[in-house]
Amino acid sequence: MEEETNYDLPIREITNYTHTHTISSTTTKESTLHTAARTALLDALSCAIETASKSPSARALLGPIIPDTIVPHGFQVPGTSHIVDPVKGTFDLGILIRYLDHNDASWGMEWGHPSDNIAALLSISDYLSRHPAHLDHHKDSKKPNPTISTLLTAITKSYEIQTHYQALNAFHAHNLDHVVLVELASAAVCSWMMGHMATLTQSIISHVWMDVGPSRLYRTHPCTVPRKGWAAADAASRAVELVMRADRDGAGEAMRGVGCVLSKRGEGFWDGRFGGREFEFVEALGRGGVERVMYKIMPVEGHGCAAVEAVLVQMERMRGMGMGMGIWEEVDEVLVRTTWAAKYIISRPGREALKCAAERDHCLEWVVAVAMAKGREIEVEDYEDDGGWVGDSRLEESRGRIVVQVDEALTRDYLDVGKRSIAAGVVVRLKDGRVLEEVLVEYPVGHVRNPRTEEEVRRKFVRNMRLMFTEEEIERILEMVERDDARVCELVDLLARPETHIPEK
Repeated sequence: MEEETNYDLPIREITNYTHTHTISSTTTKESTLHTAARTALLDALSCAIETASKSPSARALLGPIIPDTIVPHGFQVPGTSHIVDPVKGTFDLGILIRYLDHNDASWGMEWGHPSDNIAALLSISDYLSRHPAHLDHHKDSKKPNPTISTLLTAITKSYEIQTHYQALNAFHAHNLDHVVLVELASAAVCSWMMGHMATLTQSIISHVWMDVGPSRLYRTHPCTVPRKGWAAADAASRAVELVMRADRDGAGEAMRGVGCVLSKRGEGFWDGRFGGREFEFVEALGRGGVERVMYKIMPVEGHGCAAVEAVLVQMERMRGMGMGMGIWEEVDEVLVRTTWAAKYIISRPGREALKCAAERDHCLEWVVAVAMAKGREIEVEDYEDDGGWVGDSRLEESRGRIVVQVDEALTRDYLDVGKRSIAAGVVVRLKDGRVLEEVLVEYPVGHVRNPRTEEEVRRKFVRNMRLMFTEEEIERILEMVERDDARVCELVDLLARPETHIPEK
């Protein structure tokens, strides 16, 4: 049948890129991509360890679905003692990377977090390097050797696919959550890692589009719930499930794909879920998306980072004016000038109570108010019910004095692929009538164009890893990530922790 072989063009393009595009450390350009992928890997791992250390609600979702299930040669979930199958391992690592909203971000007409894919890639790489059936797979030319170098290539490819689709395609406009792109990128790259033929990869990708992807209801006020912290884990684990299901002997017929899954009139993805629009792209795959993500030095939704930085500068100005403790209570109004995306995604005006940490970390007014009150960066603990801010009437009053305004110029720069700023300007009006001149932050710390980013990402990694590891252990992990020829299971072994093992500080 034609449908079995003639897949829609976007599916063929992803498959061709994933299977034929080579990336190694042998040229300057490719070495730079691997360097960026190492940074992405280390940042994601540090986020995972932070969550495993600090979030009981995330830890409650970890481990085998059926308690005490034993999985031979299973995936050791970083920061825990759990050993699970690759599908559950992907979910568990995915929730650890994402749950506290501290992992990297990328944006365009759609936004998302490319490091969500690392959960699938690390889990599959570990499986391939640990399971007896695959120990000699490097002799099979179709299967890439499951080394750190291959993992870095896989990370680079997954970031490329996700950012490629984010640039010009607004999935949120059709009530589709951006995690559909995690399932897409993870499925394509994991299929390549498993040594599948291109035709099987195309079939798997078509199943991703048949899944459609979840509604983004859980990210919208007043329905924001913690699912937003594990939705990407769910998508990545679904990708691994599809890939491993297709890998079974004799599964080809059952896993047959649909060539026109995107283009079929009426029921296809474009007509049925994307408003009749085809996907649009800036240019061909291979632009180096892994080099253009933003790392979050503080656990604030990415569109709010610039506003928090700017308001902290204003607080420092106020201290320089001789104001002491409680200076935030001298503020009459805070005007935040920012992008349309920031207003749409995280503005929650007014003083209505926010029910949980998931709502608070997606409220621009709340994070700005807390930053003003503290006079320093937001921390994970600030969002929790027992973090000291929930129920503080002064904070709620302050939150009600914050006005968020959309600026067209900042929005254009945000969408401009040549500039890609994620800016906010903050003006503070004091109760005595004085007005502090606007502080504009275009490239907050963590953005590739901020000169402090590289140093601060490294500091974040060490700070988070110290929650569970000694200095010597951290050094061994760093050395392992630098070894291109190391097997991925060697790295995963270093990341496992007994539940009770937390080094003395």
